[in-house]
Amino acid sequence: MNKFFICTVIIILYLNFTLSIFVLQTNFKNKYATFGGCNFETSIVIDSEEIENIDWVALDNTTTIFQYQLEKFSGTITSPVYFSANIGDIIFYVNVTSKNPSSSQIFPQKIICYGLEDNTDPPWLSTFNVDVFSASLSFDFNKYKLTFRGAPDDFSPIWSIFIGSEQYDLPSPKKSSISYDNMTILHYEPSEFEMISSFDYPQYWFTFKPIERYPYINVMESPFKPKVVSSNIDGTFNYFINLKSIYYGSLNFKLQYQNYSKLSKIKKIYNNTYFLLNISNITTNEIVLNNNRLFNINCFIKNQINRKEIEYTWKRFLWDTTSVAGFPFGYGSGNNNEFIMDFSVLTTLNLSDQGYTFDIGGETINFNGPNTNSSGPTILEYREQDYFFNVRRVYLKYSTQFSISSIILNSYSGGYKSNGIYQYYSTDFNILSGDLKNGELEFFYQYNIMSGPDFEILLTDTNSISTELLLSYPVLNNFGFNVESISNISFLFNDVNLTNSYGYNIMYLETNDSPLSFDPYLQIIPQWDNITINGEWINSRYEFKFFMPPNIVPGDFEYAIRTPGLHYILNTELPYEYQLNVICDRIDLMGPIVTTMNKNPSLGVALIDNENYNISWVVTINDYSGFNNGYVVVIGSIDNILYNVSIVSPIEYSNELTYQINITLNNNTCTSQTYSIAEMVLYDRYGLNSTFFMNKAIDYTPNINPLYPIKDKSFFSIETECPGGVFTQPELKSFDFEPKSINVGSLNRDVTFTYEISIGSGIKEYPIVYLTSATFQKIKCNDVITTQVNSTFNQYKCTLTIPYGFGLPQDIMVNLYGLIGFGEYFGYSSPTLRTMGYPFLIETSFTVMDSQSPGLITGTSLISTEGGSLLIYGKFPINGDFNVEFSQGYSLTPSKKSGSIIKVDDVKPSNDPFTISIKNGNSRSNMYTITPYRIKYFRPILTSKCRGTPICGGPTQGTCDDVLGCICNSPWVGVDCNSKVIVVPQPEFNNTSPTIILNGTSDNSESSIVALVSVVAIREIDYNNKVLHMYSFDKWDYISNNSKLSTYSSNIINKNGTTTPISVSIEYFENERKIEFAGQEIKMKPSSIKYTIYIEKYPFSTRLSQLQLILSATAIINSDSDSCSNKEFDSTTSQGSDFIKLSISNKSLYGRLIKRALVDSVPITISNELLDKSLGAISDSHTSQSFIGINVPIYNKNVIIDPDFSLLLNSNPSTTNDNENSICSPKPSSGLSKAQLAGIIVGCSVAAIAITFATIVTIYKKKVIAKQMKTFSAKLKPMSEN
Repeated sequence: MNKFFICTVIIILYLNFTLSIFVLQTNFKNKYATFGGCNFETSIVIDSEEIENIDWVALDNTTTIFQYQLEKFSGTITSPVYFSANIGDIIFYVNVTSKNPSSSQIFPQKIICYGLEDNTDPPWLSTFNVDVFSASLSFDFNKYKLTFRGAPDDFSPIWSIFIGSEQYDLPSPKKSSISYDNMTILHYEPSEFEMISSFDYPQYWFTFKPIERYPYINVMESPFKPKVVSSNIDGTFNYFINLKSIYYGSLNFKLQYQNYSKLSKIKKIYNNTYFLLNISNITTNEIVLNNNRLFNINCFIKNQINRKEIEYTWKRFLWDTTSVAGFPFGYGSGNNNEFIMDFSVLTTLNLSDQGYTFDIGGETINFNGPNTNSSGPTILEYREQDYFFNVRRVYLKYSTQFSISSIILNSYSGGYKSNGIYQYYSTDFNILSGDLKNGELEFFYQYNIMSGPDFEILLTDTNSISTELLLSYPVLNNFGFNVESISNISFLFNDVNLTNSYGYNIMYLETNDSPLSFDPYLQIIPQWDNITINGEWINSRYEFKFFMPPNIVPGDFEYAIRTPGLHYILNTELPYEYQLNVICDRIDLMGPIVTTMNKNPSLGVALIDNENYNISWVVTINDYSGFNNGYVVVIGSIDNILYNVSIVSPIEYSNELTYQINITLNNNTCTSQTYSIAEMVLYDRYGLNSTFFMNKAIDYTPNINPLYPIKDKSFFSIETECPGGVFTQPELKSFDFEPKSINVGSLNRDVTFTYEISIGSGIKEYPIVYLTSATFQKIKCNDVITTQVNSTFNQYKCTLTIPYGFGLPQDIMVNLYGLIGFGEYFGYSSPTLRTMGYPFLIETSFTVMDSQSPGLITGTSLISTEGGSLLIYGKFPINGDFNVEFSQGYSLTPSKKSGSIIKVDDVKPSNDPFTISIKNGNSRSNMYTITPYRIKYFRPILTSKCRGTPICGGPTQGTCDDVLGCICNSPWVGVDCNSKVIVVPQPEFNNTSPTIILNGTSDNSESSIVALVSVVAIREIDYNNKVLHMYSFDKWDYISNNSKLSTYSSNIINKNGTTTPISVSIEYFENERKIEFAGQEIKMKPSSIKYTIYIEKYPFSTRLSQLQLILSATAIINSDSDSCSNKEFDSTTSQGSDFIKLSISNKSLYGRLIKRALVDSVPITISNELLDKSLGAISDSHTSQSFIGINVPIYNKNVIIDPDFSLLLNSNPSTTNDNENSICSPKPSSGLSKAQLAGIIVGCSVAAIAITFATIVTIYKKKVIAKQMKTFSAKLKPMSEN
């Protein structure tokens, strides 16, 4: 048995220590040592507005092993803090500084690190059985978890767990619920493969017929895993994998799959070719310019693959930067048979002697700097702050002899360092004050990517001299979050049918600790790329809006709940009721595929013998979901001439398309060369793509190659032969730009380039200006305007806005590449332009924005049409007094701001693009256009039987759909298609309250129906439906928007003295029209009215309360004949709503109550209920009244509700008269009942009808409501006294 010893950390523990102005809470937990030490983490909660900052210091004996400062910006702080320590005595202090120095305190902490006597390594897992399924061992929450992927049916291998010197054997699960019987491969391809470029690696396809949804399949030696991408009619699944490897040469790939109790294998060998550049005669030429050294690098390259991307790597001591660029960057004069590479790098005279190299295509060029004995930058102050979504803001105050150039973050894990996990250049960090030598800066990083407990910050100056700031800061913290932390998971929609359909859904996560001390994530796993959604704390739970693509694997939707520390809780670990069920007829997770290809001419060489000679490819494209569009790029093998051909289907979303790709050549201008398909990208109707690139330098994306079925790759190319001739090549005749110097910290950073070229025998492609920095960042000027000066000269002009901070702290190199003539191309590096007498460098300067500047907007986060929070990226003065102005005519004050990011909340919903700008005092920033993305929610699938006798009114009136219910033929409406809309005249709006009267007198029948709908009251109820507070509306302010729309506003005076505004809009629809509400399309009937009720913030008594809006609906019929009334309250199938139907004889008032509301701008499911019994609705044979309660869950800001009402004529009165719940009476004999009064009114003029009816019914209603309110007041009085 192992013996444990306890390493006690010296100190006194003060938890929940209370001062007069603040409370400090910590949650240190004792740890067991791994790798000889412990990683500790805690979080702090400061309940005070008086805190200036917090210092955390850990001491090992007398040596500081960790120091961290957290700045107090605003509000309550909740922040994680981490540090590492060896086994031994540690002293850990928390120093809290307040604005009142006398209140500052030091809090010592006590923690314990437990160590294992004979083992400092974590346990490990092994088995002596071969060819078995995989297993893994992990340590979560003081427990070791053994996870099996697959389990045999009749075979139980022994696994051994080693803890120190002890070995524990345990069998794997046997006879598990996971069965892989009959898992044989039905088909796989290709059998042979030969690479034609670096990107053209094998893509293998396997067809299985598994019993289980996810069989165990694995391909060793590949960084990718096989993934199901489609299914077939016979139930088989097609799997796909890229066999890309980081290794080159002859590689042996082994496919493993479970078959009964064994792992079967298929071995395949292919040669992973490394396509090296054929480089020779590398030369460098140094040019000294002031304090800069400009190196011109030239070399010869032969037999280059057309437009192949080339890797450039700038290596500097502890870090390196790799840049990838294809033609034309760096290409000098020549063609692909042989050309001169011509590019440059910029350094300083005082470059560090630590050594640095420049790699190009695998060849290394060494540089040596002088030994200047310069010291690196000094970090005067360092602070961090959690900003949002696991993104941290880092603040540095610095001083250096030379200028700041870059910031590098390196990660340490297990004693190893990962260099350059983050690299920040002048365009990435933001200088807040001072200058490049003495100042303050900030940058942001997302700490969940970092993999180790320690990391260092390298602050590097112009001479590549760095200062290291080493921090023990394990950012992978799981916060004690596990399955037991979850109290409930639900979805806005479940049992979602994704067969050729897609949309958005919302997952609701409820936890035992609410809210959590971190921002949880939802990880979606059904497509190629994992999609991460941030959780929002709304209505006492986390909400995750996520997109569900069409035609995915049916069954349980794959997702995971993730912490910032990359700890996952998979949906397979959660109970059945937490699952989201997906329905799909077929699987289609792949883009379109080319199934056949032919070329013309099919054999031999194409002789270009006329001015319009076409070479072509005819392809057949297939896709289950339907082809949308795509493009093909054809490139010449000698001169790199490019042809881009768009592919558009004449039939929308065709499952099979035959398309001809034509390239027209001219015998007077062509070059004898081979034309090849070098790029093809195809999209299906849902945006899935298949991709082929011949010229990629590196690509590890698991995209499907649309050309994989074409085994004969000679079809990709067509060889041409052109008549010989004498050509005059184009030539650069002038080159200039203005301005020659620029302040890259200013708001105006435009540079205009102008150059002229003699046409010669013709120009196939004009050149493009490239700007490069000393850190080898590149930008290019694409928007070129061509002007033909005369028959021999073209002028080209291009204006480029240089990115903020680009090039700092040195100048910017100007290059011109990509001029294509006849069989040759030409390019001019910065030194080459200098040699030709042209300007070649842009001098840079930098000044920090002053406090009155509005700043510069460079981008924003995504935002939906529903509005919400918006992050604005850019460069802003740190002390600016900002307002964000929107083109819709409103402005917002930032809820959070820094020099790089501004956050605003409560952006209003918008279906159209809009612009924003930043206003600081009287200054405005640039306008930035935002196009919100549209959230399309699913229509819920409800199970309900079709209604009516006959069903749906019979075949002439409607048809029955098993899912949607009755689908009515016009003009029939209703849940049973047995009603028609009664056309009513446009009602007159009441100018005192949101009450509307519908007068149905147009059907020439013996009886007429008049209906009244009004907003009665609002009440707060608890989880037991107990009324806590009730509010009636005594006064409304009326606004007449137009003849068909009126708005009423009022206020609720809450019990705590605050005010809750409420507004009600009533709109009349004369004709049928489709509208959208809460992501759902709604068809408004003609002559119907729609209520839109907007309720602002309400102070709920408890977190379990909800609001209930009470509506009243009343129908009265005038008739001297016998009559029956009936009311019906139920759900519709096709519309996802409830309905109230008040029927009297053959007429009805129909109210549709949508079971969704916009709660804090988010569509939320709500409920509706009938309140007739509790509120005492009155009905008789000629009158029917109902009170409807619309229940809204707790919210933070506002809620919008959208019911509508219309009058219907029932074709079958017996449905009312024969209903056992109907109220019937014989013909009235004497007296004036309310119905008779209504009948008298109907005989009057229309105006008199409205006035008199309103008077009678309103008095009647007020008496009822007054009685009810009196009852409620009596019930509430004891509660208020308590």
